[in-house]
Amino acid sequence: MRSCIGGIKLSTIFKNGVNRGGGDNLAKASDSGFDRSLAEKSEGFSSPFAGLSGKSKDYYSVLGVPRDATENDIKKAYRKLAMKWHPDKHLDENDKKAAEEKFKLISEAYDVLSDPDKKKTYDLYGEEGIKGNMSGDDVHFFNAGMDPADLFNKFFSSSKTFSFTSVFDDDFPPFSSFVHNMGAKGGRSPGSSGKNPEGYKSETYEVSLLLSLEELYNGCKKKLKITRKRFNGTQSYDDDKLVTIDVKAGWNEGTTITFYGEGDQSSPLLEPGDLIFKVKTKEHERFVREGNNLIYKCHVPLDKALTGFQFIVKSLDNREINIRVDDIVTPNSRRMIPKEGMPSSKNPSKRGDLIIEFEVIFPKSLTSERKKIIREVLANTF
Repeated sequence: MRSCIGGIKLSTIFKNGVNRGGGDNLAKASDSGFDRSLAEKSEGFSSPFAGLSGKSKDYYSVLGVPRDATENDIKKAYRKLAMKWHPDKHLDENDKKAAEEKFKLISEAYDVLSDPDKKKTYDLYGEEGIKGNMSGDDVHFFNAGMDPADLFNKFFSSSKTFSFTSVFDDDFPPFSSFVHNMGAKGGRSPGSSGKNPEGYKSETYEVSLLLSLEELYNGCKKKLKITRKRFNGTQSYDDDKLVTIDVKAGWNEGTTITFYGEGDQSSPLLEPGDLIFKVKTKEHERFVREGNNLIYKCHVPLDKALTGFQFIVKSLDNREINIRVDDIVTPNSRRMIPKEGMPSSKNPSKRGDLIIEFEVIFPKSLTSERKKIIREVLANTF
């Protein structure tokens, strides 16, 4: 953040704020206080930021608050304007330069009005009194070296953790260009709070969730420790959290589980992104999943393929499934065992099938005598 606005001296904009034409100060000290009538009629105060080229700056107008504004009113006004005009949120060079000037003026106004002593001097003598051009015991000299970035950082680090939703009101307009500049995905993520403006999120982070077929068959709970980036003011730190995933029986490869706002926070100006776990199935020693069906490959010697055999398949819930084959088994043929496959994620009582895929193993060699016997045995079978 500081890299974008650091090095810009506030004193550079004071040169733009001197009196035009070298005339007398608009802000005049008198026994009755600060006379602002001329200042308020001046062209320089037609907008909160017109004071950049005017004779004197109306800090109340800059923040858009009345002169009887409370401390909370002033803080709230600064919060909204500083977030709106922070240079990091403006990509175009011309817009960025204008935003820098506005951001510095907003910072200058808040620096004065948030300090009771400076505010008192400003109310009595105006900008000239703040900058030390007036004399008197009550005059407080303006800090021309005040860094807008330091002021911003100090303001938002006053809380233990930067709360993005606390910075914006419901009616605050979105800043999609800023979001893209920060590398975040635009638009509101599904399930995000309606109170947050669109696009105010860090980038979504996706993690593979490796699950065994047993876990997907039976369902389970997975507890995972995640470490994500967070900000305390402008200082980033690693934050650990334990998340629990309730794995439902029958979940498919590619199923996603989203933890909204539990991903990394790429900037103190953005909400944390979402953390998405995507199911990935571990390779299994016995089964391959096809939809809700389970494929089991059975290797059968040629003699058994011709004469019949019996074998046992151990299921994913540790049952023994006895399978008897009396018919001749041909290479790559299949046999279906109903309802012994994976449960349906929508209706776990419904299950796919267990499909036995046979691979017939032929002998590598035969003696002449055995070949003769086989020919005699098989001669009349076709």
